[in-house]
Amino acid sequence: MCRMVAAPFGIRGDRIIEPFVRMARGENALHEHNTALGEFQHPDGWGTVYKEGESYEAHRSARPCWKDNDLERFKDRKIIILHARRASRGIVNLANVHPFHIEHNGRSWYFCHNGTIDDPAIASYRGETDSERYFRFLLDHLHINDPLASIGAALNRLHNYTSLNAFLTDGDHFYVINRFSSSPRYYTLHLHQGSDGPIVSSEELQDVAKTWEPLKNGQIIVFQNRNMRSAVLS
Repeated sequence: MCRMVAAPFGIRGDRIIEPFVRMARGENALHEHNTALGEFQHPDGWGTVYKEGESYEAHRSARPCWKDNDLERFKDRKIIILHARRASRGIVNLANVHPFHIEHNGRSWYFCHNGTIDDPAIASYRGETDSERYFRFLLDHLHINDPLASIGAALNRLHNYTSLNAFLTDGDHFYVINRFSSSPRYYTLHLHQGSDGPIVSSEELQDVAKTWEPLKNGQIIVFQNRNMRSAVLS
């Protein structure tokens, strides 16, 4: 169970980091698990994907983001993904912190997930956590030339989960998955479309933007070359 935020085309860290930390501490919004502000936190590590020159880099820490001074040095970076973990599968250690990174078919992929998956379709994939196995499962089924259909077909093979919500990127393509079976206030992702690009977040971040649109359950989005394509699973 996690909190995550993404800016597929990048956003300055000094705009997003403090709102992200408040969300990770449960101080941003109420939902099924956080019935009072600060009650439900995500302390089991944090990670980011950020732009370094023309390439993407990742940083991960097993510390709570609000107790890690390293977070400050990303305020002048262009952030692509931020993720805070609350462990539901796998021990709390650096190897299980998101985002995960895999080289696959000549591309460098980054991935993060919010939810718990206990489905046999991912059981044969390598990884200590369900999230890492889900990452490998998606890459195995993704077809770059038809991402919406191929991701949709892969998701329809999974039936035992709380949420399949995920961000997946190779730097040229950015995929957003919003699908869950419980706790809609906790799991629904929210989209802001601003003049400086889209932001997708586990919660509406009112300090970042005032207008947010909840994604539909089953919605998949592809961002590429400043364009957005979307489909909703039946």
